[in-house]
Amino acid sequence: MYLTARSRLILEQLLLTKTYHDVTELAERFEVSERTIRRDLKEVTELLEENGLTLKRDKQAISIQGSEEKIEAFKWQVLDLTYNDYTPDERQQYILKELLKATDSIKLVALANDLNVTVATVSNDLSKIENDFFLSNKIIRKPGLGIYLDIDEKSKRQLLSDLFWKRISHSQFIQLYNQRNTNAFFEERLDFLFENIDIKIIERGLSYIKEVFGPGISDDAYFNLVIHLAVSVERILESNALPVPENLSDLKQLPEYQITRDLLEQTLADVLPTIPEGEIAFLTTHIRGTKTYGVTEYYSENEHFYATTLAAQLIRLVSENVEQELYTETLLKGLTAHLRPTLRRLQDGLSINNPLLETIKEDYQDLFYVIRHIFNTHYPEMTIPDEEIGFLVLHFGAAILQNSQKASLSGLVICASGIGTSKMLVTRLKKAIPQLKYLKTISLFELERNLASHDYDVIVSTIDLGKVPYRYFLVSPILTDRELSKIEIHLQSKISTYARRTTSVVNDVTLNKHEALHFIQKQEEKLKVVHSLMKRFEVHPINSPKGTQEDVLRAMCTNLLHYERNLDIEALVASMRLREEWSGFGVTGTQIALFHARTAEVDEPVFQLFPILNGTMLIPGMDGKEIAVNTLVLLLAPEKFETEGLDILSQLSSMLIENQETIDLIESGNTEEISSFVIAKLLSFLNES
Repeated sequence: MYLTARSRLILEQLLLTKTYHDVTELAERFEVSERTIRRDLKEVTELLEENGLTLKRDKQAISIQGSEEKIEAFKWQVLDLTYNDYTPDERQQYILKELLKATDSIKLVALANDLNVTVATVSNDLSKIENDFFLSNKIIRKPGLGIYLDIDEKSKRQLLSDLFWKRISHSQFIQLYNQRNTNAFFEERLDFLFENIDIKIIERGLSYIKEVFGPGISDDAYFNLVIHLAVSVERILESNALPVPENLSDLKQLPEYQITRDLLEQTLADVLPTIPEGEIAFLTTHIRGTKTYGVTEYYSENEHFYATTLAAQLIRLVSENVEQELYTETLLKGLTAHLRPTLRRLQDGLSINNPLLETIKEDYQDLFYVIRHIFNTHYPEMTIPDEEIGFLVLHFGAAILQNSQKASLSGLVICASGIGTSKMLVTRLKKAIPQLKYLKTISLFELERNLASHDYDVIVSTIDLGKVPYRYFLVSPILTDRELSKIEIHLQSKISTYARRTTSVVNDVTLNKHEALHFIQKQEEKLKVVHSLMKRFEVHPINSPKGTQEDVLRAMCTNLLHYERNLDIEALVASMRLREEWSGFGVTGTQIALFHARTAEVDEPVFQLFPILNGTMLIPGMDGKEIAVNTLVLLLAPEKFETEGLDILSQLSSMLIENQETIDLIESGNTEEISSFVIAKLLSFLNES
């Protein structure tokens, strides 16, 4: 069977998605006129009829009709087609793939023959590839010899991953992989880039990743890691192994290094007896950049403090820009959890895909600009891509939405899947967006009457409504996170973004006996931590320090002998100095240095401040640059410490920079005022439920 490229893509769209489509939507998707789509549908109709199926058009809605068996058989016929005709995107993907896989230059005429197009078309495609993949001056054209790609192996691997996700979306990949009868489709998509990989190799990798990370890894991160693994395996088998990096000895000390070694050894046991260390190092950086939860390994804790500090600074700076107080413990924890892998990715030069970026830029334009401006102004040394900014915008956008003064939002839910499904959808919406106070569920037949009698802030439907004069959101009955994000972004535009918070909501909580006992236990743990911190808290002014940073640390730790008579000061100083190798102590944008450690040398937590009298001290900053500080902070936790205690210490570290007023107070050196402020903060932790 022969199909033009667009007809094939239309068929794939109709066969692979459960929703109805119309001519207008298909025209927008493929960026052609409706007339062109109608012409393509004639070819589609003829082919369907040859296979005992029909194309049904009902009020512009298009669907394939026939028995399930015939539709399923026809679907795999279409998906298994050899491409005789390519769309421009597919053509450019093919050219880039050939450049990435080539070991020598390629002649333009050879590519033109492969694709059945002219040399001029290939030349134009190369210019488009340079623009879309940021490869300006990287595609070298040598008259008489051909073309080749002048980039290093790491860049080639990143492009191979990007190219895979250009060919199939995350949602399609997840949907199709989870179906047991789609091996042919899945393998064909893999074969496009990975010629040497047996599907069983990837399945072993998938199993190991699931075993190690469990539910603590997001779907997107999970499948990104799978493709990075596939790219690594393919390049190793093609004799394109990476060199050993200069920081290999540092990477070997990370817990992720051993995880990566085990992953590669188990995955490649049948095909490669020895794994090159450069490959372990490369994949280690990707695993470190994966969003996981609850990591408490030695080095991760130091990164956690850095991420917490940066999160607190961002909350303060964004709050100042949007003129409302955004700080909440929930926002701080969410940002910290997001920033830890973000900082690792930035450090290792890794990119990330953000499928919502264009929507975020359009609907959150002002907030996107604010956060981009903050990074350009306050963190110029950090090269942070728009994709990462987009994810941060979602965190702050949700905070602003929840912070809104508007009493309530209204929504209309159109659902044809039964009462149980509609209730589940409404419950999920109300839980995720508390401002949706009024949600009404109706059938399709009640839609016009309801719209005529009431203005709704959002319309959500599990049915494709076709071309209508109002905006609505087509969602699945279970409402995915991506669908929810789009609804939140839409509602944000209906709310006054810069309204100040003036009221707080008090929730009545009813607890059973078991819940009450658990609550009391948590409060007792919290009380114990606050009591220990209060007992050892001091503001201890010191003269302008002389000697090395290590001497100053030693002097600060010596002050603890009053509480810990058997304290091994040298071991404590050494543990903090070791942490400095992973990030500095100076808090960027302040004159504060935070010396922290989780160590077996102390039995109880410690929080002490040391204002420097008559001078400053140069300290390596968390951004790698030296900064002059006038206040030293010592924050220590026992090696074995409850989660409640770690949460309080995280809040203490972020408290130091929660707003400019607090920073000014800490840097002032006023012992009495600083003491009063810290004591009040410690007591406030007891009032939090």
